[in-house]
Amino acid sequence: MHLTARSPDTEETHKLASHLRVVIAGASGFIGTALAPELAARTEVLALTRSPARAAAPSLVPGLSWRHCDLFSAPDVEAALAGTDAAVYLVHSLAPSSRLTQARPRDMDLVLADNFARAAAANGLKQIVFVSGVMPRSFRFSPLLWSRREVEMVLGSHGTPVTALRASLVVGPGGTGPDLLLDLVRRLPVLALPPSARSLTRPIALQDLVRAILHCLGQPERYRGAFDIGGGEELSYEQMLRDTARVLGKTRLFLRVPFLPNSVASVTARLVSGAPPQMVGAIVESLPQDTVMRDNPLQRAIQPDAMGFADALAACIDPNTKRLKPNPREHIRDADATVMREQSLVRSIQRVILPPGQDAAWVAGNYFRWLGECCWPLVRSRVDAHNQVEVWVRILPIKLLALTHQPAVSTRNRQVYAISGGLLARLASPGRPRFEFQTLLDGRYTMTAIHDYAPALPWYVYVVTQAVGHILVMRRYQARLARLAR
Repeated sequence: MHLTARSPDTEETHKLASHLRVVIAGASGFIGTALAPELAARTEVLALTRSPARAAAPSLVPGLSWRHCDLFSAPDVEAALAGTDAAVYLVHSLAPSSRLTQARPRDMDLVLADNFARAAAANGLKQIVFVSGVMPRSFRFSPLLWSRREVEMVLGSHGTPVTALRASLVVGPGGTGPDLLLDLVRRLPVLALPPSARSLTRPIALQDLVRAILHCLGQPERYRGAFDIGGGEELSYEQMLRDTARVLGKTRLFLRVPFLPNSVASVTARLVSGAPPQMVGAIVESLPQDTVMRDNPLQRAIQPDAMGFADALAACIDPNTKRLKPNPREHIRDADATVMREQSLVRSIQRVILPPGQDAAWVAGNYFRWLGECCWPLVRSRVDAHNQVEVWVRILPIKLLALTHQPAVSTRNRQVYAISGGLLARLASPGRPRFEFQTLLDGRYTMTAIHDYAPALPWYVYVVTQAVGHILVMRRYQARLARLAR
C-alpha cells in the first residue's frame, strides 16, 4: 500500500500551543522517555510514573516535572490530572507492579484505562492521545492487540476525545520488539520461518512515532478516532529478520517451513531472549497478523520524512556491542524491583461478566455473602447493614479479615472496601490495602480487584496457601456470574 502522496494540508507544520499543559501517563517507559523532552521543548509537561525512583530523581529538562502516581487509585489519578489540558496515554501492564500479581495484563489495562478516562472527564481534558496497535482486518486478534482495542474503547467511554495511533513494531532503544529480533538473529544460526512470516507490516522508528504524537496533539477535532501509522516502508517479518542480520553483519540461514505453531515460536524466543517471558509471549503472538494500513491524513503528514526499518534499527544499535543502546529505563528497574520486594504487596484482578441489570454495588454484596457459602465449612462471612464485611473461621472465634466500606468514594459503578483488620492482614504496610469492584464498558464487565494487600503470613507460606485459595475462589465466582449472565 503506497502512502507517499501529499496533499497541501499535510505540508502544514502543526505548532503545539505553548499554553497547553500536557500530562504523559507512563512517561518513564520506552516511548515516554523519548517523547517527554521533545514535548517539554514546546509546552509544559507533567510526567506521571509508577516508579518511585524515577519520580524522586530531579528533572534535568526545563518545562518537564515528574510526579509519582498510582494509576490503580482513581482519586490519585483525578488529582494528578487537575489543571491539565490534554494527555498522552502510554500505559501497559506487561511489567510487574507488585511483588505478586494475580491478574492478566489485559484485565489490569482495563482498570487503569477506566480510572484514567474517568479522571480525564472529571477534569475536562480536551484530548487523550493513545498509542495502540495496528488491527487486523480479519477476526484473528492476538490477546495483545485485542487488549489495545479494549483500552481504546474504555478511554473513549466517558466523553473525552481520543486519538488512537495504531502502530506496528516500534524501533528504538529500549524496545522489546527490536531487542527480540536482535537476539534471534544473533543467537540462532538457522531461523525457521512459518508462512505467516511473509505477512506485511510497516514498522515505525521511535522518532517518527514521537513526530506523529506531536503532530496530532492539540488537534482533537481533526484527529479524533483511530489512525494507522507506520514508517518509511512496508515489509514482511522475514525481511525484517534479513535486514537485522545485514545490520549486524551476520550470515544466517532462513528456512521457510509449512507450519510452525505460535507456541513453539514463543518458547524459542523466550529461550534466546533476555526479555521478560510475559512480554516476549505477547509480542510473538501479535506479530503474524494480516495487517493492512488504512490511508489517513496523519500517516500522510509523517510519511515524507519517515525512516525505513534498517536505518531505524542501525540508528539505535551501539556500533561496538552490536546491541540496542542502553534502555533508558534500566537504571531505575533495579531500584523499583527492590522496593517491590521490600514492600511485599499483592495485586489481584479478575474480570467477571455482569448479569443484565446489575452493577458493581450488586456484585460486591453478592460476592461477600456468597463467600461463606463457597468456603464452607472453613469460613463464614458477615455483611452488616452498613456494608461492613467480616470473614471468620467457621468453628473458632478468629476473625480472618475485616473490610470497611468507603461510601465517600463509592458509586453504583465503583465500590471500595478498605482492608482494615483481621488475622491475615498486615496493616503496617506502605500501601492502601483495598478491595474494589469496578463496572466498565457500559456494564459489560465488572473488575474485582485487590490492591496493595500486605499478607500477614510469611511470604512463601502465603504464596502457596492463601494466594492459591483466593484464585480458586475467584474462578468459582467468575463461573457463578457467567451462569447467571446466561
